[in-house]
Amino acid sequence: MNFFGHALIAQRHEATRGPIRAEFVLGAMLPDFASMLRTRPPLATIAALSAGVSFHHQTDDAFHGSQSFLEFSRQASSFLGDRGLPRGTARAVAHVGVELLLDGAFASENGANEAYLSAVACASSERVQGCIHWHTGDVSERFQHLCRSLQNRGRFQENPASELIAERLQRILADRPRLAIDERGLLVVREWVESARVGITSGAPHLLRELEQRLHLAPGPR
Repeated sequence: MNFFGHALIAQRHEATRGPIRAEFVLGAMLPDFASMLRTRPPLATIAALSAGVSFHHQTDDAFHGSQSFLEFSRQASSFLGDRGLPRGTARAVAHVGVELLLDGAFASENGANEAYLSAVACASSERVQGCIHWHTGDVSERFQHLCRSLQNRGRFQENPASELIAERLQRILADRPRLAIDERGLLVVREWVESARVGITSGAPHLLRELEQRLHLAPGPR
């Protein structure tokens, strides 16, 4: 699950317990932000932040073990492999690509967008900045730049164009030579995005209900 999906689940978790804490939602996204910055997750010394980081890992375990995600990934791997994508690349695209398509489906949730934007905004407060400790000195500035960029971008984009998702997957895997997507593979990936989008989008509500059950959350809004 990508950072926006983590924001959505964190928002639903918080809504069952009282006011939504932006620091908790930010913490739930921090490990993904660390991956984007090519570094280890930071130490967080605000209780809500560290609780959010722990919830991130619980959510990932529940998501990656969910029947919905496993079936989406199986179908994607089969589609891509049948069209000549190398096995490792097909598996990587199936995993990350399903997550990207789910993000596009989740983006219609107003509550998730509000929680997500509040979380990236709170990252710039002095209190929060002083309580996120990265392992190397230059990461803090890059993290702030990332959060400002996300805040300026606004609401998460609903169902972006197939070519944009395919190109993003190509960029994500570009620094992994054994998994990199060449130009012919890019056409296959775009074909998969176009064929899989409707099924993944329509299956997203069921996946969310499955996650709520696996995380023992009260059912979210329908």
